[in-house]
Amino acid sequence: MTANHGVDVVLWDIGQVVYQSPFERFAELENFAGMPAGTLPRGPFATGGDPTYDLVDSGALGEPEYWAGIEAIARESVPGLHIYDALRTIGWEGRARPVVVELLNDIPSRYRQAVLTNDATKFLGAGWRETWELAGYFESIVDSLDIGVRKPDSAAYLATVDLLNVPAHRVLFIDDLTVNIDGAQAAGLQGFRFETTDAEGSVAALREQLGLA
Repeated sequence: MTANHGVDVVLWDIGQVVYQSPFERFAELENFAGMPAGTLPRGPFATGGDPTYDLVDSGALGEPEYWAGIEAIARESVPGLHIYDALRTIGWEGRARPVVVELLNDIPSRYRQAVLTNDATKFLGAGWRETWELAGYFESIVDSLDIGVRKPDSAAYLATVDLLNVPAHRVLFIDDLTVNIDGAQAAGLQGFRFETTDAEGSVAALREQLGLA
């Protein structure tokens, strides 16, 4: 295997990057749970934008706090609803972005691949790695629950880099949140911000950067 462009490992986030985002599933979720259409915020997909989600992207508001707020909105309509449970019920299998899966197929000829995720266990359920449909693409799958620290803390990236036994500057980290890319770069990794509202454009840019266009 010959690496190019100063990269040995492509390190992926999962949510909103490899998979459709929850926001893209909310119309389906609202219908499933019996909520009025448009009950849930659409985050980066909202017409005219979502200032609260912008705070998440910048790091001014934590993801757990943001999702707790969404769950509170959902429960105003459907008392007792658990967003994570409902999304698992309607299913994530087969919801990976086809354009990203194509890239996952092409990358191994030149680069190693791994995952660093904060919240996959919440969305995909306990033990998800044992049955995950995409596990075969990655040599290591690190959830923040494993290491006790979340992105964008530098310790999360460095723990993953140590596991991979690769210099930090030879890792290209892909994530949809600006704050997580900033955290990766502060830890010495390369960063690529995936624009979840333009998956095709992001993959095209990644292919160009990795010499896979």
